[in-house]
Amino acid sequence: MKMTQKITQPESQDPFKKRGFKSIKQSVTTSLNEVRTGMLGNRRVYPTKWDRLNVNLLGGLQPGKMYVIAGRPGVGKSAFSNQMVFDLLDVNKDKDLLVLYWSFEMPGYQQILRAGSKGSNKQVSELLSVQKKLTDSDYEKYKEEVIKYNDYPIYFNNVPRDMEFIKEANVEICNKRPDATVINVFDHSRLILSNKDQELQKLNDISKGCMWMQSKMGTISILLSQLNRNIEQEHRAKAQYQPLLTDLFGGDSIGQDAHVVMMLQRPNDLYGITDIYCNEDPIKLLACHIEKNRDGLLGMIPYEAEMSTFTINERIKTK
Repeated sequence: MKMTQKITQPESQDPFKKRGFKSIKQSVTTSLNEVRTGMLGNRRVYPTKWDRLNVNLLGGLQPGKMYVIAGRPGVGKSAFSNQMVFDLLDVNKDKDLLVLYWSFEMPGYQQILRAGSKGSNKQVSELLSVQKKLTDSDYEKYKEEVIKYNDYPIYFNNVPRDMEFIKEANVEICNKRPDATVINVFDHSRLILSNKDQELQKLNDISKGCMWMQSKMGTISILLSQLNRNIEQEHRAKAQYQPLLTDLFGGDSIGQDAHVVMMLQRPNDLYGITDIYCNEDPIKLLACHIEKNRDGLLGMIPYEAEMSTFTINERIKTK
């Protein structure tokens, strides 16, 4: 009979610890600490102004997590994420937050125009028109609305960058501001530079880069992503199917790594909710499907979206 020779190692060398294993006892202790932290209200959570979304996200956005906001072009991904971030900073003024906006399609001043449009109730086309000029009072109202943003901790980077540059920037900023929670907003994922030829490999690198920053520095990632054309196929469009994780552009590589995936849709009459939530103007209905949520709740949250002024509010049942 052939005997397996035992390989001798120094007694002080724990093979489990050496190879990165953690005992179930350690995991139980961590689990108890997490529950206790939440029970005492000591977990770092940053609520938005959207109450139903906060409930589904267990209070709001949390450090170390990736949030994907997906939808077809023109559905309102940028408007949705912009309002969420600006409102989040407004609600959490007493918290040490820092937002890095990697916006490769839209420069910072356009983001401010959209935010100011919402507050001043003026369309961006009205704010910029040379034919139908603003009155002095309209200008002062807009100025009063946007001047407050001077104190918001938001930094825009409009030059296309690769993931290594983004990671290095986060390391430098986190070293300088060790107590701050950094929120990276990527608008949108396909515009991040990469030396990979395949779209799937490129998206995988982006996702893994976000995971690395979240793990090492406790950052929050908000990633805007496209949906593929599958959802527009005739048999699905007629049946008003909601988006699925497999509808994410490039496959579900980002969906697998994300903690939360929110899919936006502008349905004509999804599940009959038009009459219930938005009977006065169904065109304004924006459905947010939370298709993945590792710790919180799944489901659909209805919004009323007035895209002329980039204003999005949660809908409340009218009957």
